[in-house]
Amino acid sequence: MKTCACLLLLTLGSAIAFAQGGDANSPAPRIMTVYDSVKDRTTIKLAPVRVSGEKGKYQSLYMSLSFSYAGHLRTAPDFVDFELQTVVKGRLDSALYVVFRIDGETVFLSSNRWAVKRPVPGRVWVGERLVFRMPYETFVKVARAKTFAIKFAEVEFAVGEEQRQSLRELLMFMRPETNAG
Repeated sequence: MKTCACLLLLTLGSAIAFAQGGDANSPAPRIMTVYDSVKDRTTIKLAPVRVSGEKGKYQSLYMSLSFSYAGHLRTAPDFVDFELQTVVKGRLDSALYVVFRIDGETVFLSSNRWAVKRPVPGRVWVGERLVFRMPYETFVKVARAKTFAIKFAEVEFAVGEEQRQSLRELLMFMRPETNAG
């Protein structure tokens, strides 16, 4: 059974890499699919994508998204976990207010937030992870937006075309499958 599951994961990884224009020997795919047979749950995750380098007190900003569904038959999720990973030069702002700017519209979502001590060896910097439970409809707007930015208090990060393309690729993985064969 474990051998079968490993072969399935290997095959899925190769298929995803091929679908993204690579081959089985290319670097790890940006979108990964993992099936947990114990929980009978499939998770699809976008590997971390760099949004920005140094800007203001931030050394870097990455985003990663994931969603899951029961079994193998893909269904559109109710929510997407939209994760932001930062490296901050100095202290974290305990009253941090993060908003998403989607084609000029400001959207606020609550988040779970935790610090990561010393994400860069030899530096006194702090990392931070924020996970927003984003409604599917909001994610569709984000993926299709002409402009998308993430604003941390006074610092705004514009999300570039290449990064927005990775969001559109993930959106394609959210389309429900049918059993019609």
